[in-house]
Amino acid sequence: MNIFAKEEIADAYDSYYETEFGKKVDELEKAALLEVIKDIPRCKLLELGAGTGHWTEFFVNQGFTVTATDVSEAMFAHARQKLVGKVEFRKADMLNLPNESESVDAIAVIAALEFCEDQMQAFANIYRVLKPKGWLIVGCLNANSTLGKVKNDDPVYRYGDFMTKSDLETYLESFGEPTILECVHLSDKMEVLDGTPEAANVPGAFMAACVQKID
Repeated sequence: MNIFAKEEIADAYDSYYETEFGKKVDELEKAALLEVIKDIPRCKLLELGAGTGHWTEFFVNQGFTVTATDVSEAMFAHARQKLVGKVEFRKADMLNLPNESESVDAIAVIAALEFCEDQMQAFANIYRVLKPKGWLIVGCLNANSTLGKVKNDDPVYRYGDFMTKSDLETYLESFGEPTILECVHLSDKMEVLDGTPEAANVPGAFMAACVQKID
């Protein structure tokens, strides 16, 4: 089931980032991603599961030339409004990428693998189209986090298949040596603990990662 095909979900997606909690989470997630991509040369980037373009805009602002892909027209409608003229949009499924083998400089997939029907196949497709020495940038939600433990109470997250850090490491190690950072450490009351001593005792809800594909 593609929960993001529903127009009401697409319409509400970006409004989350307008809340005080959403703004704080966004700040932490972007800081973590900035850290993991700091050594990646700015290049052509294929974004998978681009949705409303929230992360597309981030990558454009960081100097990447982005081709954004998704299967949800409802989500893409929002992306096109905010990024007209800045990004190339293509309807494509990460389980069946049309790109030629070893043709892509860099790939980003942020908060989308959780909602993919076959994560193993998605990573296999990514590996196929990524050039040797190309970069994969991943942002995903942690099954072992406080958020992961209560995800079934959320009308959207309940449809997601969250990964553990170990799961993510296993997938990424098939490409090379990954860097993975955790952030958005949440208390049982869903309070953000980042910047406090308590954060060290709680897995981060968001994992920012990158890996360079070996030859």
